[in-house]
Amino acid sequence: MAHIVCVTGGLTGMLNASLALVQQLAQAGHRITYASPAELSAPVIAQGIAYVQLDPWVFQPQEPPLSRWHRLLTLRSRQQWAVDALGVQTFVPVLQDLAPDLVLIDIEMHPHIMAAVMHQLPVALLCPFLSIWRRPNLPPIHTDIVPGEDWRGGRLGIAWQWLRYGWRKWQETQRDRWRRMGLDHISVMYCYARQLGYAARASFGFNQWLVPYPHRQLPILCLHASELNFPHAPDPSMGYLGPMVLENRQDLQVEPTTHAALAQLFDTCQASGRSLIYCGCSSLAKADGQFLQRIVAAVAGCPQWNLVLGLGGRLDPEQLGNLPPNVYAFRWAPQLAVLQRADCAIINSGSHSITECIHYGVPMLVYSLNRADQNGNAARVKYHGLGITGDLKGDDAAQMRRHIQALLSEQTYRIGVNQMRDRCRRYTDEDWAIQVVERLLGTQRDRQGDRQLEGVR
Repeated sequence: MAHIVCVTGGLTGMLNASLALVQQLAQAGHRITYASPAELSAPVIAQGIAYVQLDPWVFQPQEPPLSRWHRLLTLRSRQQWAVDALGVQTFVPVLQDLAPDLVLIDIEMHPHIMAAVMHQLPVALLCPFLSIWRRPNLPPIHTDIVPGEDWRGGRLGIAWQWLRYGWRKWQETQRDRWRRMGLDHISVMYCYARQLGYAARASFGFNQWLVPYPHRQLPILCLHASELNFPHAPDPSMGYLGPMVLENRQDLQVEPTTHAALAQLFDTCQASGRSLIYCGCSSLAKADGQFLQRIVAAVAGCPQWNLVLGLGGRLDPEQLGNLPPNVYAFRWAPQLAVLQRADCAIINSGSHSITECIHYGVPMLVYSLNRADQNGNAARVKYHGLGITGDLKGDDAAQMRRHIQALLSEQTYRIGVNQMRDRCRRYTDEDWAIQVVERLLGTQRDRQGDRQLEGVR
């Protein structure tokens, strides 16, 4: 069987989804090695996967304060310093020593992607976003637009949003380039591309959402089900692998006392018939204390509900003050274990959390933090009837309570989630992700054979 190397940057959602993928590939008989510039050895090895530590990746280095004139005079040396800080000098030798048949790389690790491609290593990109390409009937994923809903969801409205997004990204790029005098991450990336001889073309978001994205020729593997997206014809480069949920995930950051407390709570809910509500906070941004206080207030007056708060490691439970007896807060909560027993969930519309809620048939109350793809994810939850999209700033405790009550009492949402779960099960039943990756492996072998024949000729 093949040797597959998986390389990611360390974000929690990508880590968990990619671990689910490589575990499937390992169970199919492939040899897997996981590598990252972040320190991920503990969670990866805990899943029984071989691990290689890469050099640290400095996305955008901070330079000492210099005058604008001095920065202009030293542009080339400063850019070379930033290129060296990318941490890719030893990346290719490490991969060559591993001798992979296929390298799966996080789609946002541009320097690593370029280095691997230029050394003729077989590469496919792992994408945590539901879509990045401009396609008919598909709005940019950072917007809350639902196709067919009001003027923004029409053909012209969607086209206008793409044009607006591209123009805004172009402005941001120029502003950042001027402010950092050539040391912005896009300028550094293109400097590295020129050194490699990589054909990287400037992209600003007029035809795709991810800026920058200079890898048009590479296959993309989306770590979600296409059914979760709006109906559209995907770009030929985009392959959907299906929902990636690692059921036996080892949450090493969760304390043993948390597991014990939750086990007791689960038994109490089952014995008393109380509803269990889960609220999971993002691990990327510190939880909004005022928002959490509103959620606590929404639940406090309902003794028939129990609330589990997972604070994402960025807030201590003590910072929330005295909590009512039906609210349980933990710095880290084992999300999958709680979702297995939850009656509804309150989440920040991260795509991986949405997928995990669908996997366990849990209706969602979604509050977008207006970051990256969260607005678009929330719009898809609304479109498919998987839950309710709340107003992060406008919903008070009473409105939150009404939303939760609706999720618990109206069967429409649970039916919608269960129908989506049933549609997604075909990916697992048909070993779809394994089939897609093995087709890529076959294509790479054919290309390798063609290159060998050309060498003989």
